[in-house]
Amino acid sequence: MAEYDCEVCVVGTGAGGGILAHTLAMAGIDVVSLEQGPALPDDQFTRLTPPDGGDTLGIGPDTVWPSDPHDSLFIHPLFADGRAGSTARRPGAFQHFQILALNGLQNLWNGVSVRFSPEDMRGWPIDYATLEPHYGAVEELITVCGTRENLPELPDGHYVPPKPLRPADRIIVDAVRSLREPHSHAIPNRKAINTRAGTPHSCVSTGICTSGCPVGAVYKFSVRLLPTIAGRPNYRLRTGTKVVRLLAEDDGARVTAVEYLDVARGERHRLRARYVVLAAGAVETPRILFNSADDRHPGGLANHGDQLGRRLQDNPKVVLSTSLYKLWGKHRDYDIGYGDLLILLSRGRLPDGSEFPFIGHAIHGIPTTPHYLGSMRLFSTGLKDRLSRAMFHSYLTLGLFCAGDPVPGNRVRPGDTLDAWGVPQVDIDFAIPGRAHQQMDAMMDWGRKVLRRASATLYHTTRDNSGTGIHYAGTTAMSSGAHAGVVDADLKAHGLDNLYVCDGGVVPVLPDKHLTLTIMALAHRLGGHLAQRLRAA
Repeated sequence: MAEYDCEVCVVGTGAGGGILAHTLAMAGIDVVSLEQGPALPDDQFTRLTPPDGGDTLGIGPDTVWPSDPHDSLFIHPLFADGRAGSTARRPGAFQHFQILALNGLQNLWNGVSVRFSPEDMRGWPIDYATLEPHYGAVEELITVCGTRENLPELPDGHYVPPKPLRPADRIIVDAVRSLREPHSHAIPNRKAINTRAGTPHSCVSTGICTSGCPVGAVYKFSVRLLPTIAGRPNYRLRTGTKVVRLLAEDDGARVTAVEYLDVARGERHRLRARYVVLAAGAVETPRILFNSADDRHPGGLANHGDQLGRRLQDNPKVVLSTSLYKLWGKHRDYDIGYGDLLILLSRGRLPDGSEFPFIGHAIHGIPTTPHYLGSMRLFSTGLKDRLSRAMFHSYLTLGLFCAGDPVPGNRVRPGDTLDAWGVPQVDIDFAIPGRAHQQMDAMMDWGRKVLRRASATLYHTTRDNSGTGIHYAGTTAMSSGAHAGVVDADLKAHGLDNLYVCDGGVVPVLPDKHLTLTIMALAHRLGGHLAQRLRAA
């Protein structure tokens, strides 16, 4: 080890980086994790706005009135603002959300953990059977709740019991069943949440997970896995270390070092590793590789076939909110749980007659901001008061997602701006494909049909495919050769012997499903692969 600082350097501590670091460290491999941001304070999610909105009803100095209730997920002080150390400027044609802290985006993750199906992985250089045991290992490692449903399009896994369904959930289940569509289903959600009462970090039912879990019930690396490896002599975590670029050997076949910036001191350092894994995200990883350009790699490292950064994808989505008349005047005598207790699955039909699958969630919670008052502006104060009280526990939202589209022109590319540390940012070219508009139309129609049967009143609807799904994929895609992607079936960069990528960028075609569990399963598989290579050396 004299010529190396570690055996494996893992850049990033989110979905892929956390699982990979744990897998390698537990296998006895010498690992260093580099994380650009700090570890958040232990009380980060207990000293902010209470789950019920408190006396302010969730209204803060930045609230725009009347505000869009569907925007609340994207307004949080942890999101990078596009200027400081962020990867790309925003807003723009594509909105890139990132959290520059230990755990990355999983600090605000809602925990949805679903497997891709064999059909979803058609055309990949690996198949579902290869990844299946790693799905199971990760589900047990992070504790996923759910139920086994025997649906081919949504493979079952290893689950603890979910929270019990609430009246709003049962209304939606009945509405979906009443459609009598064999491809439409409403089942308990599958989430990386510890629902087992009386255990460490058990869920306390705040009603929503995307504002941060105050007790650590939703999986994140720092709470669940980091404590088991933090004291081991073969593992080091370095926060406040912003990776600037990778350095390659003169022959261009191997990476020799990771150059990073100590953000507290403004000093640059180099870390030498036998293997380097970039797990920084589908936009940040390409930035590092573009910024690693040298004489042998003028277009950036791992860009032999001009595929780096191409085919950026996110899930097109529609969101529908309403008040269910069947729940007017009802009081809450049930556990509010974690908000989105249902998964919805169906198929939409396009104008050309073809069909496509989509997936979604039914979200029911206590409203933190009285958005509905905007529709009562002409009512008297007394009537507003009575209606608001009657409607308070009646609100429900459907969020529906379909597959991304791997368009080569939707891409991450070198930009002409610098972040606060003087590191080049990237630009993002993105246009919504025409097919995505048709898919969003079909999903919206299905959502309205379900809500009508569930006693919907007024609808509030939005639709988007500009990054607000936050399921970024495709920019360092798995492929059988460099002409079609950036990494091979083992996630090793084409043409480089010791460089790997393990984040959403490696997913070549993003299906309708959330990709986080798949990233984790790929990380678990990669951990075994690297351990085997190191033992054989």
